[in-house]
Amino acid sequence: MKILFTADLHLLRATQGQTLLKLREWITRHQPDAFVVAGDLASAPQAWDSLKSLRSCFPQGPIAVCLGNHDFWTLDNSRNGVASLSGVIDRWWAPAARSLDVVLLDVENLHLCDVAIVGGYGHYDLGFAFPGLAYDGIRVTEDDYLRGSPSTSSMLRWRDFQFMPTEQHLQEIAREQVEGVRQRLSAVGNARTIVVLHTPPFEELLGVPPFSALAPNSPPSIYAFFRAYLGNRSMGKLLKEARDNLVAVVCGHTHRAAGPINLDGTIGINIGSDYGAPKAALFSCDSNKFERLD
Repeated sequence: MKILFTADLHLLRATQGQTLLKLREWITRHQPDAFVVAGDLASAPQAWDSLKSLRSCFPQGPIAVCLGNHDFWTLDNSRNGVASLSGVIDRWWAPAARSLDVVLLDVENLHLCDVAIVGGYGHYDLGFAFPGLAYDGIRVTEDDYLRGSPSTSSMLRWRDFQFMPTEQHLQEIAREQVEGVRQRLSAVGNARTIVVLHTPPFEELLGVPPFSALAPNSPPSIYAFFRAYLGNRSMGKLLKEARDNLVAVVCGHTHRAAGPINLDGTIGINIGSDYGAPKAALFSCDSNKFERLD
């Protein structure tokens, strides 16, 4: 069995044509038995259109999708009356997934003959934040991270705070995401499992240099602030507990490729797609290996 994995397709009007063309090319060339996307397809109101596009590329076989942060964007400051991520799923993504026979990993698992696919969005818990980050001598605080901007004068903005439902505390969302994956992992029992998340659970999968690689006393990049939103470290702790049957962890979000690498016996890979530049990897259940596709 072969499974095609991709992520961060970002099916925007300007680039979706070339992205879908590449996707069809991979499917035609490699003939996968299943197709899985690790988040960031489109904003929530475009859920049906984006899943329909995936189904048109892969008409017959099983498709599974976990959501990404952009998939929870309502693109409306009123949030369309939706106050939580689960509300976004119920209103837009779950009905679209049911109508197009797509498995939404945020609510259920995909069971294949050789492996179970378990997943979810993941969110961020600030666990990968740059330690002691300061700009012009002003230290970045937790309140800054919870606001999505290091200061009122800074141009930096993490736009999820503008477009996603924000009624829940950031850490609460991250904990709920971990618990959801825990429950879905429990449901597959002893089956060989691949976990598919949007946000990376391990620093090795961020695709950015570790703290140890940075020059001492060098000023941080202006974008170092965004490191806090790159992944969910608590999710990594859960996956380390569940690694007995864990074959691989697949993620996206950072638009930086990482892996495949060995994570204590589990394969880890960040797909690394960017806007209009999709990437993919083909997993062979027989050889237990990922092959990156051009």
